[in-house]
Amino acid sequence: MPSGEHESPLELAEQNPEVLVWLLAELFDVPVADYHHARPQPTEVRKLVPSTYRADGMMLLCDAADQSLLSVVLEVQRDWDPGKRWTWKIYLAHLETDTEVNAALLVYCPSSAVARRYRDMFASEGVSLHLHPFIFTPADVPLVVDVVRARAAPAVALFSVLCHGGDADVESAFPALAEALRTLGPRKASLYHEIVLAGLPSVRWERWERYMSTILGRPYRSKMLREAFEEGEATGAAASAVRTVLTVLEERGVEVPTTVRAQIEACKDLDQLDVWLRRAVTATKIDDVTRE
Repeated sequence: MPSGEHESPLELAEQNPEVLVWLLAELFDVPVADYHHARPQPTEVRKLVPSTYRADGMMLLCDAADQSLLSVVLEVQRDWDPGKRWTWKIYLAHLETDTEVNAALLVYCPSSAVARRYRDMFASEGVSLHLHPFIFTPADVPLVVDVVRARAAPAVALFSVLCHGGDADVESAFPALAEALRTLGPRKASLYHEIVLAGLPSVRWERWERYMSTILGRPYRSKMLREAFEEGEATGAAASAVRTVLTVLEERGVEVPTTVRAQIEACKDLDQLDVWLRRAVTATKIDDVTRE
């Protein structure tokens, strides 16, 4: 089952493909033409013989005339899977055939040991079709602690926090993270804030909320739930939080069965609603939200 730590880098890259361009250019010296806009590509890859493969994320970069420039596959690989030697080739062959432009494969491995195994696997492919994945780890992504840099490239600053969420020194990036969110503006900041929180270990987002409470001089929670608290008493806040959870699920296209909807609507526990909301931001199916 996809976790927030798995889904958040994908969601962030989909919301702001500048992250993909930065990774290719800064980490792997791959030049990317100036692009005007980007659009997500379907991640399902079907074959004539019924079977479907699903990539984590696919994005197409286009110029101002909507002509394709470069397609990108982004995979988050937390564990070792030797079968990726074959399925990754399917992803790229499908995407290049569909878009008729070159495709780059970016693979994020939170574990350096897992990354090393994948690099070794693709070091020599013999007579096989050669695949050159761009594999990177948190060690390859510098933690953005400089406020000026965060202001200039807010999406990169947010991505760096996701990559280093488990590090002991990630809290040194909190001022830069706050500036990155401020730079994005209130409308975008709400979405990006929830993406980042969903991708952080719980101990980190708790410390982030304490940090923000200190800065603001008042109790701080995720923006959507804070608005629910400000509506009034606990009963009203819970009702508003319920609506927020269901709205986020609807916006993400997640089907909510009648029994689960009733469970969510009956909930008065703000902490439980907070957990569901964090999960809903990156959920692809309802089990991602209501799992124990």
